[in-house]
Amino acid sequence: MHSLPRPLRSYIRDEKLLPIADKVARGERLSFEDGLLLYGTRDLNGVGAMAHHVRLSRHGLKTYFVASRRLSYTNICYTHCQFCAFQAKPGDPRAYVLSAEDIIKDLEKPESAGVRELHMVAGHYPKLKIEYFEDLFRKVKARFPDLHLKVFTMVEMDYYARVSGISMDEFLDRCVAAGLESCPGGGAEIFDEGIREEICIGKKDANVWLKNAELCHSKGVPTNCTMLYGHIEEPRHKVDHLLRLRDLQDRSLKNGKTAFLAYIPLAYQNENNELSRTHVIHETSGGGDLREIAVARLLLDNVPHIKAYWVMISPGMAQVGLSYGADDLDGTIIEEEIAHDAGAQTPQGLTKAELAHLIRAAGFEPLERDNLYRTYEEEMPVGM
Repeated sequence: MHSLPRPLRSYIRDEKLLPIADKVARGERLSFEDGLLLYGTRDLNGVGAMAHHVRLSRHGLKTYFVASRRLSYTNICYTHCQFCAFQAKPGDPRAYVLSAEDIIKDLEKPESAGVRELHMVAGHYPKLKIEYFEDLFRKVKARFPDLHLKVFTMVEMDYYARVSGISMDEFLDRCVAAGLESCPGGGAEIFDEGIREEICIGKKDANVWLKNAELCHSKGVPTNCTMLYGHIEEPRHKVDHLLRLRDLQDRSLKNGKTAFLAYIPLAYQNENNELSRTHVIHETSGGGDLREIAVARLLLDNVPHIKAYWVMISPGMAQVGLSYGADDLDGTIIEEEIAHDAGAQTPQGLTKAELAHLIRAAGFEPLERDNLYRTYEEEMPVGM
């Protein structure tokens, strides 16, 4: 396995970080206070070196990506998140609901050839009930039996169980029986109750997200986890969020079924939404994006993978993130709506060849994976 060429302490300029570097070198768990120091220090490269040490010790130069298709089955949403530019209300000319046939037609397009994962999250629309999702999953799996279905944020699932008049247990069981295989990690935002009151009024109870993620794990449904950063939060809110994820992961791993596969830091996009109209919020900086990746790798010692989500921070910054703790660039995506509606200037999608090129150009080894991080043996494309 690869390692840093010099002792970890030699990369640290801020003496306050030296005890943390010693903990990291010994493989010890970091504390809340350690997390605050990681966010507060000016020694970003020192934080990055510690995260890179952990990344190399776990994954070497291996860097993962997936051939994925991103779709939202509806943008109609009755939840009022102040950071969202994607949502539409009934009657809005932008409003849409996709049928199973619409989604299958999209997946049959040439640009979707080779997709291994369908990632779907969407709005909260009360006219969609459990029967809609059962029909959707069964029809998609019948047409594409090898396509992995990764669907629902934890809050989204809770909403559709409630409007269907059934328990979360029943909703999840019926979706799994119809073809659901995993869940992405969105909708977590920031767990602090005070911040949620300001940025996501309709889903302000963080315990809903945490409880439902744990329920998924108990039923053998793997999930990812996320945090939305770069808005009105403070470092203490972010450390609290990450440690709540770590605690939940401890419980899931102890129970021995499944758990979080990856953590994705999500950069707030500051255009076309109410939060940016009521607060002065600057676009996240490159240094800030790298710090989020690095701190997550250091605090989330029990989460296997950290993503550098190129959609929100740019492909170039995601490349740098691979040396700050990340080991995954997410996927090809093909057409992303939610971040782009809020102002993301990145491409709508990248090809496998482009992702492999980005990874190699950053000095790492590209590996195409499935949702469970099983890798494919075929040679990665070299050209653009």
